[in-house]
Amino acid sequence: MNHVLRRPGMFGRDEIPESLLLEAMAAVDGSLERWQAECDRLHESHAFTATGVMGAYSDILPADALREATASVYAEIAHRLGWLELDRALSAAEFQRLRGDIGGWVMQDRTLSEVIETFGPPSLWIGGTNPYFPKTLAYTTADHDDDLICLHLWNAFAARLRGVHPEAVLLAVRHRPGPFPDAFSFTPEGTSRPTTPPATTNPRTRRNSQTT
Repeated sequence: MNHVLRRPGMFGRDEIPESLLLEAMAAVDGSLERWQAECDRLHESHAFTATGVMGAYSDILPADALREATASVYAEIAHRLGWLELDRALSAAEFQRLRGDIGGWVMQDRTLSEVIETFGPPSLWIGGTNPYFPKTLAYTTADHDDDLICLHLWNAFAARLRGVHPEAVLLAVRHRPGPFPDAFSFTPEGTSRPTTPPATTNPRTRRNSQTT
């Protein structure tokens, strides 16, 4: 499960692997009711549409940034349920400082290097290590009640393996509680990127399909 959450693109183009694995983990852990409550929470916060979490993100990010961003929502659920293995746990002070600073920090365009230099290695790196490609970096503490602060980075490719930008650039940060559409702050680059029309079907769109 932790491997899928770090490299979701290796396991499919949609979020079905994350959903199935978390449901299976909940069954093994005796936590199916908590898993269902998390699914309900996604619907209630508008983080899950007719085309899943990816559909909700399609109103926020370009198509080639969706896969890693979508996995971050399932990683946050895994963290709350105590299953996520963090690469680095921020201290409470570090987390509060990040939460307080990030909204103003993204008022300028930022790169992957700037994210790492400013906030250090993430708690969870979602996507490949190649600096050119889209990825999501998530920061949190060891406290399962703390949400993930997720920085979504992107690049466009004018030719095969050649990015328009020298490295991935930050588009948006998911850092606010409450309704999903209101959870984001955007860089100038992020506000200029077109979003993605959602797909018309999703094999796991039924509200209670996770607990069949």
